[in-house]
Formats: sequence, C-alpha cells, structure tokens
Amino acid sequence: MNYQEILKKCEDNAHLISMVTVDELIRFGYEIGLNENSKVLDLCCGYGTLLKVWNEVFGISGVGVDLNNHFLSVGIERLMQAGIEKVLLICEDVTKYKTDEKYDVVICSETIETIQNTLELGEKFLKKGGLLAYQKLYSKVQNPPPELVDFDKEVLPLSELNCIFNSFGFYMTCMASDTNSMWEHYVVNWSGKRDINMLRQNPNDEKSKQWIDKWYRMYFDYRRLYEGQALFGLERL
Repeated sequence: MNYQEILKKCEDNAHLISMVTVDELIRFGYEIGLNENSKVLDLCCGYGTLLKVWNEVFGISGVGVDLNNHFLSVGIERLMQAGIEKVLLICEDVTKYKTDEKYDVVICSETIETIQNTLELGEKFLKKGGLLAYQKLYSKVQNPPPELVDFDKEVLPLSELNCIFNSFGFYMTCMASDTNSMWEHYVVNWSGKRDINMLRQNPNDEKSKQWIDKWYRMYFDYRRLYEGQALFGLERL
C-alpha cells in the first residue's frame, strides 16, 4: 500500500470546498473526456483544488476565479509546490469577471443568486458543445424537513433539479455525488477546528456557542439524513 498516495489524496480532499471526493471528481473528469487539450474555467474555485487534480490526472489547463484571497493564496502555493504552470488562479468577483476565452468545461462551484443566473453566467464562457459542471446541494427526499429548508434556503430533490435544468435547455450527462466522510470533514473537522479556536479566544461568547450548537444539531438531525451535494454535468442538445 502506498501511504504517500493516501496522504496526498487526504490533503487534496482537505482543500476541496465540496462534499464530492477527489476519486469521484477524477471519475467525472474521465467520463466527460478531459485531456491535455481541455480548457477549464472554475467560477468560485476556492483553493483551485479541482483544477489542480484535473491537471495532474488529465493534463488540462485552467483558470480559477474566486473572491477569497486566503483560499487563493493557499491554492497558488499548492500549485507552485506541485510544479503546475497550466493553472491560473485569479482574485475577482465571478459576476464581474471578463474574458474573450471560451472553455470546454465551465464549473459553477456555487450558486450565484439563483439557478438560472448561475447557468447563464457559466454559459457565457462556454464553447459551443461544451459542458457546464454545476455544484449544488440537493434533498435526498421529495419533501425535505422545513428546518432544513429554512437553514439552507433552497434544497430541492434531484427530480425537481433535473426538471429545472431541462427547462433551461440543459440535459444531465454526468454526475458525481457526496460522501459522509467529506461532510464530516467539512462540518466536524474544518468548521469544528475553526470554531473551537474562536471560543478559546472568546470563551464567554454566548452567541457563538449558540451558533455552534445549532450547526452540529442541523448536521446530525437533518443534513446528514436528508441533504446531499453533487456536481452535475450539463449539456445542451
């Protein structure tokens, strides 16, 4: 067993702002036919980890755009350490980003106001016949609990999401979904460490304690049971 490969995968997973694992993202990339000639744009790219992984596996070139300078600084450092020169990370509001370049794949890693706005934003940068990869939370049940809907605002079942995609002229041709381990990393490890460090500095912060309590209760009572996340591969006819 190659433990170094396991550790590398753990590090990449830890720098994904996604509940979809590196393994699933690689499968997704394989199924959509990525290769060294593929050009990929990731809007709201976070650390740029998806672009990094797809470059290492398939040789793609890519651009990531995000407004969080901390994420981008870490991502740029990781790209430099890996010797990757074909991926560029840009600090900018994705709604204001402009380029004449058209891409084979455009990733919308977050929803920008509405599903329609997000799809229209991504398609602006897409080559004719290209693929739009849209990351979205979804409900695992047809009628999600009102507590979950109130917490995350919009949590639609897969069948309804598919109908919405179809209504805008898109058809789902690939999909990669979440795992409990990635949710646990995000909710318990990443958020948990951040929150406990905050409380160590301000142990009497009752408002933060109430939020942390709500955060965990929402996950264990609702999100773990009823909510998922997936990367949807969407194409037009």
